[in-house]
Amino acid sequence: MAGRKRRPSKSNRRGMYSIAAIVMVMLVGLLVQSQSLRAENTDYEAQKAELEQQITDEEVRAEEISDLSGYLASDEYVEKLAREKLGLVYEDDVIYRVAE
Repeated sequence: MAGRKRRPSKSNRRGMYSIAAIVMVMLVGLLVQSQSLRAENTDYEAQKAELEQQITDEEVRAEEISDLSGYLASDEYVEKLAREKLGLVYEDDVIYRVAE
């Protein structure tokens, strides 16, 4: 009896085939899900790059606004505004008027 091999029963084989089929279905499901996740990851990477570009643009814009606010507080801007909008001049400035 020690030399005889036992053959697995039919119900045991069916169980093994069933388990193998379930494992294959799960693997296929995992592969499909991983492809879906890769596509989402690609979309998120593109969105991340776009948002980083927007951050860079906004930082440049903030710097320009900071420079402009410094200019608006300067005496040069106040003088320019007084000359253009209000028509004010210094006492020693020469004013030319065009005859109509």
